[in-house]
Amino acid sequence: MSATLLPPAAALSLPTEALAALMAQIVPVCTEPVPWLRAAGRLLAEPLRLDRPSPACDVSAMDGYAVRLTELAAGELPIAGELQAGRQAPPLPLGTALRIFTGAMVPPGTEAILPREQLREEPARILLPAGLPVRPGQHIRRQGENGLAGTLLAAPGTPITAPMLTAIASCGYSHVSVYRRLRVGLLITGGEVCAVDDSPAPWCLRDGNGPAVTGLLAGIPWLDLLPPCHVPDDAGAIAATMANLIASCDALIVTGGVSAGDYDHVPAVLRQLGHRIVFHHLAIRPGKPVLGAVTAAGCPILALPGNPVSAMVTARSLAIPALARRAGHARLPAPELVTVADTTAAPARLTWFPLVRLTAPGHAELLPGKGSGDWVAAAASDGFIEIPPGSPASGLRRLYRWTTSA
Repeated sequence: MSATLLPPAAALSLPTEALAALMAQIVPVCTEPVPWLRAAGRLLAEPLRLDRPSPACDVSAMDGYAVRLTELAAGELPIAGELQAGRQAPPLPLGTALRIFTGAMVPPGTEAILPREQLREEPARILLPAGLPVRPGQHIRRQGENGLAGTLLAAPGTPITAPMLTAIASCGYSHVSVYRRLRVGLLITGGEVCAVDDSPAPWCLRDGNGPAVTGLLAGIPWLDLLPPCHVPDDAGAIAATMANLIASCDALIVTGGVSAGDYDHVPAVLRQLGHRIVFHHLAIRPGKPVLGAVTAAGCPILALPGNPVSAMVTARSLAIPALARRAGHARLPAPELVTVADTTAAPARLTWFPLVRLTAPGHAELLPGKGSGDWVAAAASDGFIEIPPGSPASGLRRLYRWTTSA
């Protein structure tokens, strides 16, 4: 979609609108073939189709005996042999039964499979109880009943799960085309920020945003997060580091330096580097200063506020969906909903993302917090919920967990 067809950054305020505008300009990364053994968790980049019917022939769903219905009236049938899985079945001889095992090809002429536990078995014959109910086709899995050759099993952009690996292997894909693993850069700005293992002065703080973003992205199998880079509030240093990261990454997350202060250089640096700002300042709490931009090559840049709760909330609600689109994800997962009883209302013109703790399956309670810098409260939470402007928190609300399955 052309950038000129999208609303200007100043016109976007709702998080849903802002995210949609950004995602419309993100270009997925290129693809690569990988062996099925290394495909788990990756994003499929080609249509996955059945190469033959499933099942490929009529097969038995039970251990039992292949029979013709018209020959059951005698009450007994001689056993003409047995059929194991993995072998071609000969036709069923007239007036006999063939012992058959689960998964074995059903012999031509068979009209039903009789489970062995319903019969009396002798070495050379089976005896049928009087009145045994038998229906035509029972316990026969018909050729193609799961799907015909050419049936679409999964579209590009679908995460490769364990069941899909079964499909990939069963369809004969020794290699499968997937989107290349996403390289994500992380830039932490701020002269007051020091390393985690430092002993900071009271007016400085240890970096909590880098670990927060790392924790949110940890375990997502379709991306690789690079070690965080730290720069002071210096426009030149930010520009140089940002340019290097964008040149070597598929997406970039920045924290801090994104508001309207004298030392908030990130928006100006992005313009200086020639990147398009899609949105800046959203009507949300926390996280209002958040910025979304995109390079000419379709690489997303998410600049998050420096306050830790704001950074975590915007990383979870905006950055992760943008990364998923860049990685080739076909669609966002359906929202998880929880019931909340608290009637505290969101501000009249702001979408509110309050921290919550899960109290029972499907239920959550609001946690008291001291604002967007209160990482202590965030550490006690399971995630946050989304409240529309002016609405009470009570009711069925969308939950954003800190643990993701993107």
